[in-house]
Amino acid sequence: FPHLNQLFTRIHKNMFVRSILSLAVGVGFFVSTANAVSSIDIGPRAGYGYTMLPGSSVQTPDDGWQVSGSGSDIWGHWDEFHYLHFNRTTDVTVTCLVKSFGPTTLESWRKGGIMIRNKTPGIDDQRMAMSMLEVTGWGVAHQSRLEDNSHSVSNQHRFDTENVWLRMVKVGNTVTSYVKRDGEFDYMRFWEEEVQFGPEFHVGLAVSSHERTLLATLDVKHFKISDEIYTQPGIPTEIGETGQRVSVQQVKEGIWSVKAGGADIGGTADSFGFFGSEHTGNTNATLHLESLLRNNNDSKGGLMMRASTDPDAAHVSLVVKAGDGVTMYYRAQAGGETTTIKNVGVWRDNIELSLVKNGDSVEASYKHKAAPTWYVLGTANVPLGATYLIGHAVTSADTTQPGQLMAGEVAVMTI
Repeated sequence: FPHLNQLFTRIHKNMFVRSILSLAVGVGFFVSTANAVSSIDIGPRAGYGYTMLPGSSVQTPDDGWQVSGSGSDIWGHWDEFHYLHFNRTTDVTVTCLVKSFGPTTLESWRKGGIMIRNKTPGIDDQRMAMSMLEVTGWGVAHQSRLEDNSHSVSNQHRFDTENVWLRMVKVGNTVTSYVKRDGEFDYMRFWEEEVQFGPEFHVGLAVSSHERTLLATLDVKHFKISDEIYTQPGIPTEIGETGQRVSVQQVKEGIWSVKAGGADIGGTADSFGFFGSEHTGNTNATLHLESLLRNNNDSKGGLMMRASTDPDAAHVSLVVKAGDGVTMYYRAQAGGETTTIKNVGVWRDNIELSLVKNGDSVEASYKHKAAPTWYVLGTANVPLGATYLIGHAVTSADTTQPGQLMAGEVAVMTI
């Protein structure tokens, strides 16, 4: 009886929305500039005779929600799921703490998490452009439909599925996702996509059980929609074939963990992880290096100025090499050989690194954190272009396992 089921779903939805709006106002639930809360089932696909169990959304303490939904999937060209959502017209940061998602007896491709979804008049709700950061039965995924009526794309990784924080940030058409385990200091950048959103869109929580006859329930706390746009001071990038994904996370106040694989920084092309940003003009860049995990004697980590993310790009680097200590490297032109100026094996931990760019000349200096005096290690003449990159660089010198650099944020001053 598909018509009766649709009627029941419509009645259930309208009654629920009225009650949840009253509840939200009554407990002082805060949603920044979002409005018109709605809890609806999207699907099943019309014309095929399918039905799905109606979902629901219930507010809980600590700005929490329990969202239940059925549906065959959120994937492909159309979706079936339950959606608690709020209308939105401006850039946004959406955050929640996933306490649980079950029952665990459901299919492992059940999905629940934060969704940002297009609102396009005349387009079937099931086929809207969207981006979703979700927990599944086995890990975390960021999946998107890059434009209305297109097929989904996804990036997924093994990760905790309970007591995990999810965060999505929309700036224009760029959607960036972040994750962290409960108790960790700050977020780790997960993925980024360009999605064709219109001037109006929805943000909220979405659940699909991957089974039309069964419900999955997502239990979250501290759900927040904010005008404040969350950012990090760089973009993690794999340069060359590194064998390992770059992982960047602030682990305590002022200290970042940068993990990456890679074969080496040297020769005519490099293979390493980079966490940096673009700059122009003459600059003085400094970095506090707390420690470098030693995978082998060729593991390296430190400060780099680089012309581009091409593996053979020109660069100047001041790093700690596990076997030799503080070392300066440079490649004067794209595809050229790497030159080693000097290495000093006195210190490997708690040191300060500095690269000063003046025109094409780059001077490298270092000192121990407790020392008052900087020591100039060398100077190189390296044209980096009008716009260039400054950031953390780390290679494990082993593509099968990551190395780890523990360091402060790169401080860049225009001179």
